[in-house]
Amino acid sequence: MANRDSENSVLTREQVLALDIATHTGYFSLHEAGTWNFTESKRRNGNKMHGAFRTTLLSLLRRYGIRRIVAEDVSVNRHFYDMRRLSELRGILLEVCDELDIPEPEFVNPAVLKKWATGDGRATKTQMVAACKDKYGIVPVDDNAADACHLFYYYIRRHRL
Repeated sequence: MANRDSENSVLTREQVLALDIATHTGYFSLHEAGTWNFTESKRRNGNKMHGAFRTTLLSLLRRYGIRRIVAEDVSVNRHFYDMRRLSELRGILLEVCDELDIPEPEFVNPAVLKKWATGDGRATKTQMVAACKDKYGIVPVDDNAADACHLFYYYIRRHRL
């Protein structure tokens, strides 16, 4: 596990990862950004989403020495299947944080993030992508990557990193 010197050192922007967790997980750090596709298919031996998410996440966290994670919170809507899937992935995220001895992620309510990013708590995906371009000069690959980008900048602004 991590040594005490690194645990007590000042957190930097380079040690933060933002995640918009879903089947298409948006991620953003100063090292790399984009969208991971965890869609299940027969070509990928069926039900491999959970293992693929865990393996991919562990690899990135270890590669860059990530010490903090910020993620969009699970939003309850009318789609039970979606909510269950997001909750499963969130559980894996928590387990990975335990394994690497890093603090539990900070979860941000989607409406709070949208309000912060665009001024509208009910912003559309298109508005979130446009705000990413306008505010940071970053052209995200899709709305998932845009959400992760906004999460990253929300976190570093909130914690003055």
